[in-house]
Amino acid sequence: MKKTKIFFAYKHTDNPWGGANNFIRALYNEIKINPEFDVHHNINLKSDIIFFSQLSCGPGNVLFGSKKRYRFSDIKKLKNKSKAKLVVRAVNLNINSHPPKSLGSILAYIRTGLWLDIETIKLVNLADFVIFQSEFQKEFFKRWGYKGKNNTVIHNGAPLIFKNNNFFVKEVNNPLKLVSNSNYKEFKKHDIIAKISLLKEVSVIHVGTWSDKIKNHKVDIRGTLSHEEIVEIYKNSDYLLHPALSDPCPNSVIEALYFGLPVIYNNRKGSSQELVKGNGISLDENNLEKTIRIAKNNFTALKQKLSSARDYYSIKRGVSMYAEVFNKFKNE
Repeated sequence: MKKTKIFFAYKHTDNPWGGANNFIRALYNEIKINPEFDVHHNINLKSDIIFFSQLSCGPGNVLFGSKKRYRFSDIKKLKNKSKAKLVVRAVNLNINSHPPKSLGSILAYIRTGLWLDIETIKLVNLADFVIFQSEFQKEFFKRWGYKGKNNTVIHNGAPLIFKNNNFFVKEVNNPLKLVSNSNYKEFKKHDIIAKISLLKEVSVIHVGTWSDKIKNHKVDIRGTLSHEEIVEIYKNSDYLLHPALSDPCPNSVIEALYFGLPVIYNNRKGSSQELVKGNGISLDENNLEKTIRIAKNNFTALKQKLSSARDYYSIKRGVSMYAEVFNKFKNE
């Protein structure tokens, strides 16, 4: 059987890094053991498919030294020269993650963010197929210039290490134990996490980076951790706290749900409600005490629901859907 050769442009690292790296690493490792495919990171090898996670080279790509991303012109040349099919996984646009709100931020966006967004939109319009991570993401890409028709939405999947084989419906902790998992960016809304930590009968652990600009109050900041260390924290937690806005498909939400943790999420703007699918509590920013009260009262019911729903969030489901996309070009 002839294998479909796939060049993965994003070269992951096995070290703790971030959500995109976590998913691409899990995807690469699962596709690698599929007998239908031959995956590699060598740009000089002949391939049937060239697969890009937007413009990123990935943190493990020493070939590019300190360079963080490809240029659109380089990808276009590679596509034309190789005759391979170009499949692109959309990630984000600066106009979505950091919308300019002041004259200074508008000027900063024009200097740096605008150019990257233009490069990204040109890339997805060049692609033979685009994979969006959520319907929310697909809509804002269309709003900012994506015109293609060959696309699909595939929610990310969590690595198997997050499968909690000892899952059972337990009593809620008192105080309610919350864990947040994100590296600092303004839209991650760490200020809300800090405010919630001040509430009675609540404890909050934060995994990831935290800005000195935001007082952490009673948040227990653990920094960047390995998957194994995160799993140990999840074992003693009740909910994932994810107040972020504009997230295309946060892997921390996917991983928590696969583990069996319901999510307290922000439904104002973003993909969280789409991903959670009723397996969590909507955050009321104007009444945090009410949010916590509802979370406590609904904990058992949500855990019971997750007992049958959590397999949807597995990397196995995500990989099977990516494989379907790659197989579209198998005989072309």
